[in-house]
Amino acid sequence: MPGTRVLLLTTALLFSVLSDAKVISDKPQISREQAAALAQQRYPGKIVKVQNEQQRYRIRVLQADGRVVTVLVDGQSGRVQRDGN
Repeated sequence: MPGTRVLLLTTALLFSVLSDAKVISDKPQISREQAAALAQQRYPGKIVKVQNEQQRYRIRVLQADGRVVTVLVDGQSGRVQRDGN
């Protein structure tokens, strides 16, 4: 039975490491300020609101013509897209 104990201990250790890795990757690598700057580069205007939603940011931009656009910025990659597309 010592082989079974080693296998169980190894499996438990592996799951522990994988669990810790997931916690680290859930944190956005892009800050709020970086996300706002990325959104503003693609959709010029005044940043009205920045919301953090799990692994992305939802940013509202007031454009010069008075329209408000909602932009999504991926918190890991920094990919910018307009909401609804």
